[in-house]
Amino acid sequence: MRKTLMALALIVLSLLGFGIVLLATASAVRAQGLYGDPHFFVNRQLTWMVLAFCVAWLAARFDYHWWKETPALSIGFYLLVALALMMVFAPVIGVKAKGSYRWLSLGPLRVQPSEFAKIMTVVVMSVWMDRIGRCVRQFWKGAVFPVLGLGAIAALLVIEPDFGATMVVCVVGGLLMFVAGTRLFYLLIFGAGGVSVVGAFVLANANRMERIKAWLHGEESGSAAAYQLKQALIAFENGGPSGVGFNQSIQKYNYLPEAHTDFIFAIGGEEFGFLFSIGVLLAFVIILACGICISLRAPDRLGRMLAFGMTVLLVFQAGFNIGVVTGCLPTKGLALPFMSYGGTNLVTAMLAVGTLMNIGRHVDVFDERLHTQVVKNATIKL
Repeated sequence: MRKTLMALALIVLSLLGFGIVLLATASAVRAQGLYGDPHFFVNRQLTWMVLAFCVAWLAARFDYHWWKETPALSIGFYLLVALALMMVFAPVIGVKAKGSYRWLSLGPLRVQPSEFAKIMTVVVMSVWMDRIGRCVRQFWKGAVFPVLGLGAIAALLVIEPDFGATMVVCVVGGLLMFVAGTRLFYLLIFGAGGVSVVGAFVLANANRMERIKAWLHGEESGSAAAYQLKQALIAFENGGPSGVGFNQSIQKYNYLPEAHTDFIFAIGGEEFGFLFSIGVLLAFVIILACGICISLRAPDRLGRMLAFGMTVLLVFQAGFNIGVVTGCLPTKGLALPFMSYGGTNLVTAMLAVGTLMNIGRHVDVFDERLHTQVVKNATIKL
């Protein structure tokens, strides 16, 4: 397990390092234009990174069994996140940007509660499924109650609106229910209902319909989403197999919107080429493998659920982001973990990594205790 944890740590550190390098080049033009400082976004991200490492260290040291032993912790976490999601509409601290209420202004910091909603989903769902045990096969305890809890958070996210976070919460929550043992029939029923509701919201909103049309028809749709996707694909085309070189991107000169956030992967492909893009994909595949390994070897059900949930949370967001940037999926605002600009996203991603480290550490302790017990029993028999 030590090798697995070491591999996970090295991959995450590598992604963070490349993320800062990419951010330095991708954000320079925009930062210079807005703030007169080409390093503005990099400096802010480095500040958040210090906080993220502190959070990861605390998560690695925190005994995850406390979630099970102290139910008030998970209940309080759920209520705190729900309150934060409602506070984004408050006139003083709530911040509206690009037509959405997604941020809280806390002095010099701007926090996005929806990112913590993703972590909370993993924690609360894991604790609940562990607590009910075999009752997970029952309709009410195994399906209705978890769906109601997810639905309340999803509704608050839809109101913001933040359909990207809504999708992540529902997908991760649904997968956790599935691996915990909830009957597939119940999941299909509630899943169909959820898809119907989301489909109705998409059809009722012209902007979201434009994104779907841009994905289906490309440049012919004439929408802003189609333009953004076209510029991302041009970035990859410019980069070729080996890239145009560090800080030589053309698309970052205000051709590609959100070059330093949701579409930073395209700038990486342009400057460092196809090989870099493959390297990032492989990095997240390794994270998936490490996370699954930790989950399978976790000493208890709660550890298995938490490790699986945190792994899926990281890898699903990465896969969806890369799918959007490469045109495989409709445009949706999901950051690339460890690399995109964004403080709250970075902190929650490192919180997930810290939790994986925590569970992996308990695997080693459990193995040592098991070995000691086996040796002791053998000695007694002799």
